[in-house]
Amino acid sequence: MPNNAPQQNLKKAPPKFLEEAVKAVNAKQFDQAVEILKKGIDCDRFIAYSGLGEVYNAKGDYEESIKWLEKAYDHNPDEINLLDRISKVLTKLNRDDESLKILTKALKRQTNTRNIRLIADLMNKQGKGQAAVEIVEQLIKAHPKVIELVFELGLLTEHILDHEKAEQCYKTVIRTAPHPFAYDRLGLICLKQERMTEAVTYLRKAMELRPDDNNIRNDLATTLMKAGELIEGSKLLQKSIEVNPLNVSMQSSFLYHLHLLPGIELQTIFNAHKNWGQRHAPLSLAKFQHTNTPDTNRKLRIGYISPDFRSHPVAQLVDKLLEFHNHDEFDFYGYGSIEVADQITAKMQKSFPHYQQIHGLNDDMVAGMIHHDGIDILVDLAGHTLNHRLLVLARKPAPVQATFYGYCDTTGMQQVDYVITDELLNPPESRKYYTEDFAYLPSGICFFNCRVDVDSSPLPFFKNGHITFGAFTNCLRFNEKLFQTWAQILKSVPNSKLMLGFAGGDDEAIRTKYLKQFENLGIPRDSIQTTGKKTYKKYLEQYALVDITLDTFPENGGTTTSESLWMGSPVISKYSEHQNGRIGLSLLNRIGLGDLAVPTADDYAKKAVELAKNPEKLAVLRASLRSTMTNSPLCSAKNYTLELEAAFRKMWQTWCKK
Repeated sequence: MPNNAPQQNLKKAPPKFLEEAVKAVNAKQFDQAVEILKKGIDCDRFIAYSGLGEVYNAKGDYEESIKWLEKAYDHNPDEINLLDRISKVLTKLNRDDESLKILTKALKRQTNTRNIRLIADLMNKQGKGQAAVEIVEQLIKAHPKVIELVFELGLLTEHILDHEKAEQCYKTVIRTAPHPFAYDRLGLICLKQERMTEAVTYLRKAMELRPDDNNIRNDLATTLMKAGELIEGSKLLQKSIEVNPLNVSMQSSFLYHLHLLPGIELQTIFNAHKNWGQRHAPLSLAKFQHTNTPDTNRKLRIGYISPDFRSHPVAQLVDKLLEFHNHDEFDFYGYGSIEVADQITAKMQKSFPHYQQIHGLNDDMVAGMIHHDGIDILVDLAGHTLNHRLLVLARKPAPVQATFYGYCDTTGMQQVDYVITDELLNPPESRKYYTEDFAYLPSGICFFNCRVDVDSSPLPFFKNGHITFGAFTNCLRFNEKLFQTWAQILKSVPNSKLMLGFAGGDDEAIRTKYLKQFENLGIPRDSIQTTGKKTYKKYLEQYALVDITLDTFPENGGTTTSESLWMGSPVISKYSEHQNGRIGLSLLNRIGLGDLAVPTADDYAKKAVELAKNPEKLAVLRASLRSTMTNSPLCSAKNYTLELEAAFRKMWQTWCKK
């Protein structure tokens, strides 16, 4: 090969000394590995230096580890991942201040925006995002014409939840040049703030500038659906999948949104989930040998894995479970894939006896960590929802694996043994639509723990002189049949009103669209009130204006149904065959109001009208709902935890017999 031939695209084989060192490390012969790597310094300084840093780290000699990792970084300052490794070793030595200094120094010396992003991301993960913001602001002053620095500042400020400043940055960028990614980020910020029309406008512009960008297409698709444009959004999402069939998160997003399509058959939904499992999580990924002691009575190690150990219903549940779990019988490990931590995250890190932040770690690393921890039962709490880690479970790091609470369907994976559920959500005959077996909780899997103390109120009918129906939900769940049924109810109850609360309820264009739909169904605009984003307390206080809550179908509400009942507003629910269309049925039966869950839209309308025409009965029911809830299985964290632990023990006994 000529000496001047381009080399950059040729993959360099690892030097032989590195292979020998790896063998020594795998055999736990660390001193031999050190000797091999030191002899290899003249052959390849960078590989030898970084290898020595890793070996000394594995030995527990952190001072030596830092010394060699710093040598490696000085030799090649473009290897940003070394900063992460140095920083983690310093953290082990409780030298966080030094970690910050190293990252700060590295960030200041950069002009490459890719490296700036990588270093800033490291600082963010360590809770030092504000320091990174200040440094990038200094870099912008030094290089005011480098517009990409302003974009990076936008990403940084967005990550530390300063959305106002991030929006200013992105708008500065698009004033300078038509920057598709700035338009994309602007759209996503507007989405978070429920400015739906603006969000869609910005994302359409991003798509116009980069029509073949699949990530932008996916952002537009999900935003359209959240803005109530389910058909257009689902078509775009389908196109994203066709363009990139190997994108795991897009495929999962498609599975999640399948449930919302009116008239879709259970077999179609199941086939799509099963195909996901076969494509993305084949059994060949499961390579761990399980040497867990098959003793049915021993203390078990339970791992909870989730992206939602933050302000989220899943975190509320797990926090309560940890309070009531039997820590003599079970040892609990938390694996949190948390992109943006909050106060709830910090609380849960303390609540778990063992906790690992796994965001940013690849699936093999996390699976290895879980297997090394000796987890007996690994419990997924996300299913196919955003930022899930199902591909960790695909590696089968624990002998028993289950999915629970976070998703109303099968994972489609043979490596997941159980869905933890109840017989009302998943009667035995629905097993044919799941790749997992059912582990039933006798009192149901629905659980409610109100985060804010808000008193329930008297029936508003007696003050208003008319019945007010309410529906506080996600407009993803709105559909033609649902609106037709609601219109039928309003026509049957003279002077009645409907209060609609949803993301985007304060967006004039979205609001007008829904008001027009009701007008076309014969309901005047002044019969419908819409409301948008509220604090949690303000949201709960809105139930003081509602006499009867109307659940959505085919997909039911979950947490919102519990909140409505807690605030004294009974819920009318229509159930179907699918699990996510049976949540109302399960919830209402747990508090003795199973007669409010009905199988058809006509029954649903009839039940709502019947209740609306009996305000005295409504008033008695409203006055008793809070105490009924409090004394029901729905609010008994202790009973819930006992039933869950019994399910864990039964799963374990089954594995031991095998």
